[in-house]
Amino acid sequence: MSTANQQVVPNRRRALLASGALGAAILVGACMGNVGTGTTGTGPGTVGGSTTPVGVGGVAPSQGGGAGPSQGSNPTGPATAVSNAPLDPGTVAVHRLNAYEYDNTINDLLGLQQTIAESTFIADEVGGNGFDNEADVLTMTDAEFTQYFNAADTLGEQVFASPALVSRILTCTPSSATDAACLNTFINSFGPLAYRRPLFADEVTRFQTLAANAVTNGTDFNGSVKQIVKMMLSSVPFLYRMEFDANPASTTPHPVAPYELASRLSYLLWSTMPDTALFADAASGAILTDATLQSEFARMIASPKAQNFVSSFAGQWFGARNVTSALVTAPAFPQWTTALGQAYAQEELLYFNEFLNGDYNWNQFLTAPVNFVNGVSAALYATNSPTAKAATQGIPATQTTFSKLTNMDPNRIGFMGLGGFLRQTSFSYRTSPTLRGKFVLLSILGEVVPAPPPGVPALDPASATTNPATFEENVRSILLAHRMLGAACNSCHERLDPIGLGMENFDGIGMYRTDYGNGDVIDSAGELPDGTMFTTVQQLATLLSSGSRLTEMLDFASEQFMTYALSRPLSLDPMTGTDTPYLTQIQTSWATQKYAVQPLLQDVILNQTFRMRHGGV
Repeated sequence: MSTANQQVVPNRRRALLASGALGAAILVGACMGNVGTGTTGTGPGTVGGSTTPVGVGGVAPSQGGGAGPSQGSNPTGPATAVSNAPLDPGTVAVHRLNAYEYDNTINDLLGLQQTIAESTFIADEVGGNGFDNEADVLTMTDAEFTQYFNAADTLGEQVFASPALVSRILTCTPSSATDAACLNTFINSFGPLAYRRPLFADEVTRFQTLAANAVTNGTDFNGSVKQIVKMMLSSVPFLYRMEFDANPASTTPHPVAPYELASRLSYLLWSTMPDTALFADAASGAILTDATLQSEFARMIASPKAQNFVSSFAGQWFGARNVTSALVTAPAFPQWTTALGQAYAQEELLYFNEFLNGDYNWNQFLTAPVNFVNGVSAALYATNSPTAKAATQGIPATQTTFSKLTNMDPNRIGFMGLGGFLRQTSFSYRTSPTLRGKFVLLSILGEVVPAPPPGVPALDPASATTNPATFEENVRSILLAHRMLGAACNSCHERLDPIGLGMENFDGIGMYRTDYGNGDVIDSAGELPDGTMFTTVQQLATLLSSGSRLTEMLDFASEQFMTYALSRPLSLDPMTGTDTPYLTQIQTSWATQKYAVQPLLQDVILNQTFRMRHGGV
């Protein structure tokens, strides 16, 4: 794994240096470990020596000094006891903002409402755990940097075309095009917000020089400030979440600096830059204490911005992001609409939120009898289900808000009864027991599911998406024929298919049924890899929520929360895994908290791995 001081692979480096922005100086400073000395500035607008940070309260971002968890201290905060043996908190590579983080940050910084990155940029890379916030995989190619550079130009023009937006970031009135006092006020108020830390004196000087050159070339004061904004938005300190080690080669752990910790917390819970309160905690150093971290967690998780965590984390882990974009063959499922896909995606997020903020704990994730429906999804759920029809009869077809229903349908239960899950684990024209079984093993239990071997014939002919006979076929028969092709096909399908076949009473868009279109009665007999049989989703959910399978589910959930929070894969090798002691403590503590989600997330934030780092490899 690369370190935060050897973070930029060659293609990233070329693009950043080619930009002409202040990438080169900052990047070299990060690699040499000489940016930030822990010197305290004298206040916003004040420029000290060449390495003195200014702005955001005038406090320098400490590079490992100050209060904080020491090496070998309790990795999960005060809730549990742990050995004093030295532990390795790991490190995180330099972290480019992904598209979701970029758009949120731009909007909070500039007062906009746009999705320029999510809607137009090259898709972000995704890590092995399925998250797009894994620092190591977020590259910056020449083409990708061109997007950011062009976006900075577009956004700068957009802001300075609006007096209201200009007044948001430029709080003084210049007396002339060369008003130095007003210029410094802008630089040392807006700059620390954009860079999410105090500015260094050489950065301030560079911005002042850019403004002076712009005026010399004929622009007015606002025009010179616009050039600074564009430069900041296309620079490394804005585009990346940068963390520094005083000694880049040293593997000795040190606390993450206050402003860096503020960004870690903010991008975890809100997917955006810190707010005023977090910046104040960083400036005072209070954020390094357990008490302040716990207080900020409580405040931030209660904020509407915490829905960004739900959308990003749960949206990726459980596939809610994919429901609306999944192709559906209209003749196979005439009831499908874009609005139904949107309702399903929102229901998955609301369902996860019920565990984050509601009355259910994670050991009930597969068994909670909860659904969230609007008019469109209520009508679909009511089809072929008298109980669901009765439960949803008060919801008009035109209702766009979501109603929480419990015990809506005896055939549905928990996450595997959600229409979004059932849709995203199906083909466009029929169900896919293989995909449903794979999801259970891979994304719920965290088991390894190998990729299919090369040369395996397709399950269905190429004409399947246009052949009504395929839409109506007995899927159990299709899979049985496929498994007869040989051991290469059978080895995986014998684990995956029997799980998914137990869900065949739900079609490819989540509607309950008892027969296939060809008239065959659905056989919903299913089987887990250990031979345990079941015939309904309710029975499957109960089996997975007890004994060793429940332990698997809970352990994997804690791994997913920790992986996403750290923005890197966990080191869990039985012999050499450096994250294993931390994860074990988190899991032990979680058990005492009866698997409530907020205490788990708080323990991750208090963990040494979240609050500390080191250089080296």
